[in-house]
Amino acid sequence: MIAALALALAAAAPPPPLAGLYVSHAMEVGAALELTADHRFRYQLDYGAVSEQAEGRWTRDKSHVYLTATRMTGQWNVPAFRREPLAIDGDRLILERYERTIPFEREPTASKE
Repeated sequence: MIAALALALAAAAPPPPLAGLYVSHAMEVGAALELTADHRFRYQLDYGAVSEQAEGRWTRDKSHVYLTATRMTGQWNVPAFRREPLAIDGDRLILERYERTIPFEREPTASKE
């Protein structure tokens, strides 16, 4: 009975917070994404001849983060973010852009000593 209760509580628990800094370490890609606790984001991507930046608001569901840009510059032959999905994969966020999979890994938070 205790195990069933623990499983039920775990299933009902809110998802972990996503706010933080994420960086891509993919070859030939320079990218960063910052999600703030007040659901704003800042994004930067340098890939080949593309250099784009965006800022705006983010939302989430159980499996994705969605970016909606209020300002976006530099995109090349692709639309600005309008509920752009990033899959949640543990501490990584996965963006499909320019026919490329761009994984963003959460940067560890600085310890306060």
